[in-house]
Amino acid sequence: MKTLNSPNSVLILTIIYFIVIVVFSIFDFAEHPILNRIVGGSRIPLLIFIYWLHSHTKNIIYLSALVLFFFAYIMFLESTPERSLYGSIVSLIYRFLIFLLVYKSVKNKNWFALSLASIPFLFIYSYFILLINEFLNAEIYLWILNGLLTSFIGGIALYNYLFEDENKNFWLLISSILFVIQIGIFFLHQYYLEALELRTLTIILFGISNFTFYKFMISDEERENEVSIS
Repeated sequence: MKTLNSPNSVLILTIIYFIVIVVFSIFDFAEHPILNRIVGGSRIPLLIFIYWLHSHTKNIIYLSALVLFFFAYIMFLESTPERSLYGSIVSLIYRFLIFLLVYKSVKNKNWFALSLASIPFLFIYSYFILLINEFLNAEIYLWILNGLLTSFIGGIALYNYLFEDENKNFWLLISSILFVIQIGIFFLHQYYLEALELRTLTIILFGISNFTFYKFMISDEERENEVSIS
């Protein structure tokens, strides 16, 4: 059991995680749907396993969010209106859980300041929504709510990074910026333009944004452990 929980195990799984990201982004498995599901679908389970081995807390909300994100990915594999709607619903629940984790972890909760800090993220997100709004149906309202949550997460990250010098805030800010860009590129690829370059960029941003948020979670847990010990 010590071997399984060793830092080496986390490092090896992290390397495998990024190898999967690189392979999946370079090679198009569209003609091999089973292989596409296996390679693409292995990313979130790998991240869950990495977090489970690394974390001493095992945050249930975070683990639940990752499981939901996995199911959202499965929903979006088929480009049908019904699956897109289900995927949008699951994505919104996932984003809400991420928002809860972020909001509970930060100290500075000045709503006015956080709202102002959210404006740049909301502006970028709104631009992507305007580009594809004619292709969205009922799910447009779900994605607007998702955008509000994502933008507010970004505002929390930016405000706390500027006024609280902690390692976790660095990871949160990087993750939040990548989340917004990733969703925007995903929109363009899913609903607007099926270009190979957009697919590659979406996969890379998917991998890095989720990994940096995992680093935020670990940093936050380590910080809490230090406070409790002291």
